[in-house]
Amino acid sequence: MDVFPEWFKAFKQVEIWPGMDMAVLSGHKGQVGFAQVAEETFVPEHAHDGQWGVVLEGQVEFVIGGETRVFRKGDYYHIPAGVPHSARLAAGTAFIDVWENERFPADRLK
Repeated sequence: MDVFPEWFKAFKQVEIWPGMDMAVLSGHKGQVGFAQVAEETFVPEHAHDGQWGVVLEGQVEFVIGGETRVFRKGDYYHIPAGVPHSARLAAGTAFIDVWENERFPADRLK
């Protein structure tokens, strides 16, 4: 089941990781992304400016700064700027991410 309405497909899109496409809105000093993964997806360790998010469906297991935490529907998370993190998303997981500054440059958005 798709969590987001059909008209979200009109937003700019980015392939954030292989198999994970995301609709992205850009604004002054930040970006917002909307995504749902069809199958279990692993996001390798990386770091960037601050990130906040909420799980709409499913489950995300984050390793944030070496600490493992599981977030489910309705849970929100914060990853401070510069802190290494990775994630494993269960099939069907939908989420909204908000990033401080520009996470994806304009040339990556299609």
